[in-house]
Amino acid sequence: MSQTILEKTGAEDVRWDLSELFSSPEDPAIERILAESLDFAESFEERYRGRIAELEPPDFAAMMQELEANYISSTKPSLYAHLLHTQDTRDHGAGRLIARCREAGAERGKHMVFFGLEVARLTDEQCARLYADPAAARYRHTIEQERLYRDHQLSEVEERLLTEISPTSTGAWTRLYSELCAAIMVDTPRGRVQLSSALAMLREADRELREGTSHGITEALRQDLRTRSYIFNVLLQEKAIADRLRKYPSWISSRNLANEISDEAVDALVEAVTARYDVVARYYRVKRQLLGVDQLFEWDRYAPIEEATRKIEWGDARDMVLGSYHRFSPRAGALVEEFFQKPWIDAPVAEGKEGGAYCSFGTPDLHPFVMMNFTGRLNDALTLAHELGHGLHDRLASQRNHLFDQHPPLTLAETASVFGETLTFDAVMSEEKDKRIRLSMLCHQVEECFATIFRQVAMNRFENAVHNARRSEGELAPEHIGKLWQEQIRAMFGDSLTLTDEHEVWWSYVEHFTNVPGYVYAYAFGNLLAFSIYRRYQEQPNPSFVDAYLGFLGTGGSMAPDEAVRQVGMDVTDPSFWKAGLDIVEEMVADVERLSGELSPGG
Repeated sequence: MSQTILEKTGAEDVRWDLSELFSSPEDPAIERILAESLDFAESFEERYRGRIAELEPPDFAAMMQELEANYISSTKPSLYAHLLHTQDTRDHGAGRLIARCREAGAERGKHMVFFGLEVARLTDEQCARLYADPAAARYRHTIEQERLYRDHQLSEVEERLLTEISPTSTGAWTRLYSELCAAIMVDTPRGRVQLSSALAMLREADRELREGTSHGITEALRQDLRTRSYIFNVLLQEKAIADRLRKYPSWISSRNLANEISDEAVDALVEAVTARYDVVARYYRVKRQLLGVDQLFEWDRYAPIEEATRKIEWGDARDMVLGSYHRFSPRAGALVEEFFQKPWIDAPVAEGKEGGAYCSFGTPDLHPFVMMNFTGRLNDALTLAHELGHGLHDRLASQRNHLFDQHPPLTLAETASVFGETLTFDAVMSEEKDKRIRLSMLCHQVEECFATIFRQVAMNRFENAVHNARRSEGELAPEHIGKLWQEQIRAMFGDSLTLTDEHEVWWSYVEHFTNVPGYVYAYAFGNLLAFSIYRRYQEQPNPSFVDAYLGFLGTGGSMAPDEAVRQVGMDVTDPSFWKAGLDIVEEMVADVERLSGELSPGG
């Protein structure tokens, strides 16, 4: 089959203009920056190696300012390569530049290994002396972050070796995995399309279309499954080796340390969510009645209820999202609007383009970049609001923080995005009076909550199972991985929805598992946190709360999550915190049950 020509959505020309970074992968400025960065690293090592502990506070602050300026410059070639590769994963020039940047990063990185090791070994007394100086104290959180890794660092020789071989290890395997996923084409009842477009079809009203598309996705995922499974096995084992050498107690400990959250806190989150899987089953039993079918299958998970399938043009989606942010805060609205005024969004589905959506954070002197695949569905408008929430978060954080404190930990990274998405959803609901349409839209939002809370935790359980199995049993066959996947995802639905055996291969397109192991629980953390903050906003819709919320976003990564969240009156260490967020989700399901009852015959 030939590839189907997608319907026009108005987003076809909404593309990044990457010339603000470089003119092309061959731009001489790229090699000049890489060379200058290497020169800097060599000079930095010569001047500071073995001396960091003895630096006077003003000299320490000057060193950190030098380092920040170099990082801001040296990251731009790799950012450009990443964005270019996203636009067309088939572009050899972009792929080659990614490899070149990784190699250059490893080359200069070996000269910087000493820095993290020496900062981590600073004593409490030495740190106290630095923190007494305002200029040096500006980097307090950065220093404390490095000190967290004291017990997990190797010798300088070993760290240098790992840095040098990094371009041919994890980075190379994850790039190959991403390119294989981006190249997946699916035969659907509407023709041959990219995987991202096929996944969007699972939200269509036509059940035969959804089922046929689901079978097509399974067949497409089975192609090269052994290759993707082998790559996954390699990455699983590589992480196991790294965790053993660095003395991490579990497969997820390094991720939790990076997120500044304890293993115990993450366990509490996971236990709270899995204990409420019954909420998912309650919803899907109602959905089965609403769809008028005897049994639900994987292709019915996101089946729309009536008018929720309505199409939306790019211009309408833009106005919907902007209106929501402007009503919440003129300041927030102005920062978000600039994304549309300037070429900071890459929106259309395009051949070779990476699937999904993301917001790539910039540096204090550079704006973030939003990427999505806009197919003209209502869900795309909410995705746009979500990614622009990330963009707002980054812009507020960049205004207040130096580079090292700019980016929030993953546990907070989803808060602004979910909050912005909820703003937009409530704006749509407030204008809709038809109970049937309200029900269909509420169902859609409940399913999005399930996707970012319950499904992400179920995927965390899959990662837990597959990492531990790889460590205890050796290389895992694709079928074994599929069984582990199926077991954990089935647990979420109970008997409310049937996952066929075909679903066993659907783990193999989730790139989070390879790119950022352990990442997925952060979605649940951020979503539940955002719900709690949003509820507080509903209770206190006043300028002081809005200012506090924007101030919270502005902290970026300058403090630990529990400390940052206290700025909006929340305590993530309170055992009842997760229950409160989950109660909000359960209330939404109860609303679905109520509306469904009102609309049923005799209701």
